[in-house]
Amino acid sequence: MIRWCAALLASFLVAGAAMADPVKTEHATAEIIAERSAVVPGDQFLGALKLDMIDGWHVYWKNAGDSGESPEIAWATADGVKTGAFSWPAPHAIPVATLMNYGYEHQVVLPFEVTVPADYKPGDKLELKGQARWLICSDVCVPEQAQLDTVLSVADTPASNEASSNLIAAALANVPKPATGDQKVKRAPTGFAVGVADPEMALAAKTATSIRFYPDGPEIENAAPQKGYYGADGVSIDMQASDLAAKGDAPLSGAIIIEAKDGGRHAWDVKATPGDLPAGVTGKTIGAGPALGGLALLGILGAAFLGGLVLNLMPCVLPVLSIKAAGLVHTAHDPKESRAHGVFYTAGVVICFLAIGAILVALRAAGEQAGLGFQLQYPPLVAVFALLMFAVGLNLLGVFEVGTSLMGMGGNLAEKEGASGAFFTGLLAAFVGAPCVGPFMAPAVGVALAQPALVVLLVFAVIGLGLAAPFLVLSFTPALARLLPKPGKWMSTFRQVLAFPMFLTAVWLLWILAAQAGSDGVILVVGGAIILSFGIWLATKIGGKLVGRGVAALIILAGFVTPAVLSAGTTAPAEAGTMTTAEADSQPWSPQLVADLQAQKKVIFVDFTARWCATCQVNKRLVLESSEVKKLFAEHNVAFLVADWTNRDGVIAEALAQYDRAGVPLYLVYPASGGPAEVLPQILSTGLVTKAVKEAAGTQTAQASAATPINR
Repeated sequence: MIRWCAALLASFLVAGAAMADPVKTEHATAEIIAERSAVVPGDQFLGALKLDMIDGWHVYWKNAGDSGESPEIAWATADGVKTGAFSWPAPHAIPVATLMNYGYEHQVVLPFEVTVPADYKPGDKLELKGQARWLICSDVCVPEQAQLDTVLSVADTPASNEASSNLIAAALANVPKPATGDQKVKRAPTGFAVGVADPEMALAAKTATSIRFYPDGPEIENAAPQKGYYGADGVSIDMQASDLAAKGDAPLSGAIIIEAKDGGRHAWDVKATPGDLPAGVTGKTIGAGPALGGLALLGILGAAFLGGLVLNLMPCVLPVLSIKAAGLVHTAHDPKESRAHGVFYTAGVVICFLAIGAILVALRAAGEQAGLGFQLQYPPLVAVFALLMFAVGLNLLGVFEVGTSLMGMGGNLAEKEGASGAFFTGLLAAFVGAPCVGPFMAPAVGVALAQPALVVLLVFAVIGLGLAAPFLVLSFTPALARLLPKPGKWMSTFRQVLAFPMFLTAVWLLWILAAQAGSDGVILVVGGAIILSFGIWLATKIGGKLVGRGVAALIILAGFVTPAVLSAGTTAPAEAGTMTTAEADSQPWSPQLVADLQAQKKVIFVDFTARWCATCQVNKRLVLESSEVKKLFAEHNVAFLVADWTNRDGVIAEALAQYDRAGVPLYLVYPASGGPAEVLPQILSTGLVTKAVKEAAGTQTAQASAATPINR
């Protein structure tokens, strides 16, 4: 009876030896758990740091991402007791404002290996004791710590702790497993492409909603979009490099995590070495965005058509449309010719928009961040286009008439018999109209660019139809056409009047070029205009003969080519290139600055803009520069940030993509209390801005915490 009682008491002691009270902090509960309730001398087993977090708070992975610190334990165990490093389960991406962090919410179990000294004897105690530290974050970050202590009995035979064993086993099942097969990383001009030949990964990718690379180090821009692909033999991911990445070829390690449609997650540990990607790891896109259903697609196409229709009211398109209007007057009383002009004009518009869509698809497939207006982000193209507008203006004034050459195409825009002129007008209208992102068009294109290429092209074609619709309807409606005045001598004067909007368009393009290539770029274009004018004058004097036409054509070509080539090597001054539309009291936007200002509890107004964006300039002059808005910003201590996209900028393009936008303008208002920004409409009003800023300022609440806030 005595032996039975002693054995029962011993079993209670063994079972209770592994039990320790969890330590509660303000935002978490921490404890050390073990898969054993009793150990033997020389034993090896798994323990774990277990953290349970209150809702809305998180701790970090081994690489915290853009900010944060990983949990750790400073051990104070007896001599001979060995503890290994944490095994890290697959993390989750945790976006914070413009940053991207990696970590865990609700609960995390971090297993580690424990080795019992061989000289321990049954009846001894094994103490796992240490100071655990972690950074836990929500709206603010708080460093927390706890002294943790767990005591296990040493016995003749090991005994398991079922509950803790299950927790540790589940955590280990989520630790990324080593990827098999070839693992390569290829350096691109702005990033990395990682490819892994692993058939199991390829199989998981077929039903995946997303794929993400979680780096072990600081090599990539964590917040930048990643694009994943899969083939028959594996997967690959395109990523943007950070400023801390090595300039040349270098290994890249981290975890690839694939999320399935059913919510399951699959994770692999990858150690990629430099080289060409393995075969069979590309082809189909992973997580390109949810496929649009029939009604959703119709809604996007409807918005695209309305967006194209609104382009007819944009000031950057009106000069070209006035030429088309003049041409319509010529053909209005000849139904057959009128219809032909309408069809050719529509074809020009749609083909130009299809070309823009195809280029955007190709750029994004190559890993570039591009959006509407990209054609005006290249100084050589802006220079050529300014000269073309100048030449068209000269032609409309009657300075020259040149058959069906390039100049003739420009000159015959207002001619009765010029079907090619109608087509060219359509190209021109679409080219200058595409950057003018207005209502309806921005969200339509933003959503479309996340879809397959055919959907992208369909949306761009419908935008073109929207832009061409008014003239197409007039061309096919005789009753409306009869309301137009009949051609007469007045047309000659009207044609000359149309030259001046073209000259103004050329000046507008020079203004854009000044921000991109500085005053040197503008001088080059003015010089090109002089060469072009000389070539045109020469053509009118000696252009009757073959040699004369050849010489004049070469001079005219030089007028276009020379400034385009030379402007490619010029740059604007730093203050113009980085913030061409900023106020004296504004600052250049950056993701880090937004994070810093949010930590200071400031209201933030961000203006994503560009010189070539007419809507942006109207909003700027009428609203953002108004005395009411300036006073509003001063009263509420608003931080006014300007993200100028006049020149190419991948960081700005990525930020736009995060809001499903393919172009500017985009206006964001961040509340003083932190959290996501409110997106304002493309067309601003003083009342709209006032309401948004006051609401953002009114959400600020006092932080009642003794802990010191830390920027995440």
